[in-house]
Amino acid sequence: MDTHYDKLHLYDAYGFAESATVEPGARPVTAEVDGVTLGFATCYDVRFPALFTRLAEEGARVILLPASWGAGPGKRDQWELLVRARALDSTSWVVAAGQADPATVGEPPATTAPTGIGHSMVVSPYGEVRARLGAAPGLLVADVDPAEADHARRTVPVLANRRRDL
Repeated sequence: MDTHYDKLHLYDAYGFAESATVEPGARPVTAEVDGVTLGFATCYDVRFPALFTRLAEEGARVILLPASWGAGPGKRDQWELLVRARALDSTSWVVAAGQADPATVGEPPATTAPTGIGHSMVVSPYGEVRARLGAAPGLLVADVDPAEADHARRTVPVLANRRRDL
């Protein structure tokens, strides 16, 4: 696999301006590994459903989503809701790796940038959380069956039924 992904949507929200130091990527990225097409997204990208739909239309059955999700009131609920919604929007697996909360290991944040809340999860194409971690560092192992994305796309054909004229 010879490709790379640059984050498309920069985190200019909640008083932080990622665009001050980072240039956005220019294109969605997929790559095939052992016959399975993977899609790539990063952190704030999860707030943009069209990216996940596009990745699915380009063949992704599993979308990898690392994040350093910022803490704050309601942010954990937003994280889970958004990850589950993107799985439903794209009828894809979403493997969301959330950077652990440094406070869980006694480390104060070293920066004013978002440092993560943890709560990694593996979400099925039906929006079901199949495996999860808490705020602390950990190892999450889960079975992901790419054929389940195919089944979901036949059962709930949101990609096929989507109107492009709207």
